[in-house]
Amino acid sequence: MKDYMLDAAVVLRRNYADLPFDAMNSEETARRVNERAMVALERSGESYAYLPLSSLPADRREELEKCRLLSPDDRDAVSGAAYLRMDEKACVETSGEDHLLIAAYDESGNAEECLATAEAIAQSLEDTGRMARNDQYGFLTAKPCDAGTGQRVSIRLNMPMTTLVRQIPAAVKVAGASGMTLRSVGGGIGLLENRLTMGMSGKELAAKTVECARKLCALERTLRWRAKERKDINIADKAWRSYATARFALRMSKNEALQLWSGMTLGMSVGDMPYSEETLDRMWHIVQMPQGKLMQDSNLQPEVERARRIRAVFSGGE
Repeated sequence: MKDYMLDAAVVLRRNYADLPFDAMNSEETARRVNERAMVALERSGESYAYLPLSSLPADRREELEKCRLLSPDDRDAVSGAAYLRMDEKACVETSGEDHLLIAAYDESGNAEECLATAEAIAQSLEDTGRMARNDQYGFLTAKPCDAGTGQRVSIRLNMPMTTLVRQIPAAVKVAGASGMTLRSVGGGIGLLENRLTMGMSGKELAAKTVECARKLCALERTLRWRAKERKDINIADKAWRSYATARFALRMSKNEALQLWSGMTLGMSVGDMPYSEETLDRMWHIVQMPQGKLMQDSNLQPEVERARRIRAVFSGGE
């Protein structure tokens, strides 16, 4: 069943050595970066969709940001663009704070595979220009805190019990001891990310982040086991409320659906519930469904269609 370690993403920041680091505010630099990226990706043999960020719908941008395929820090880029691979597992964002943000996403939580994908794309982008790099410091970036590997590894974790019993500060300390940051993104979901980008290779950073994620998952498992031992009515109440809302709600945002799913996974691990692991996995699939796919062959509003599909899961449909 989908639980604990939900997904993973790796982002590499890169800059062309012969261009100024001003693409976010310079249309000329942005144009040159975009042209190079387009040519390199065409040569790679993979198919990408071109997305001008200035006209990207807000809900679509939000979906890509949640997968860490786009950066929320680059929304004000003058001429930013994104090249989204057709499977929506990789994206190259151009002309933000750095010339290139190369992102890879894996819904099973495989950070090492994300890194391999991102590094392969980064290598293909060097076909149109050498990247800014220093023998001592590694890759050079707009912000010194990103220099070195220029790499951010992030893993999304399902931590409803840790959140419910107010143990997030303890979890943050665990992350900090490994050089990571952990922040809540709502509904019992936490996002773990490496804080340091220098002093280790990309593979070492990915492995260290995964190791820390496993420690946090172990903490969550321990807290759930203790709750099950003492038959905590508060946990059962949260799970049953989540289940009732999922069964009968007529409208549901993506965030609410994620919170309900998280509450019901908690219920499965601490007591008997009237739904199966397979049902929760089907609900997860709907929660993560891109809005375009969700709305395919439907004339309902997205929140109404999402609720309809989730209700169908618990009545034996979908």
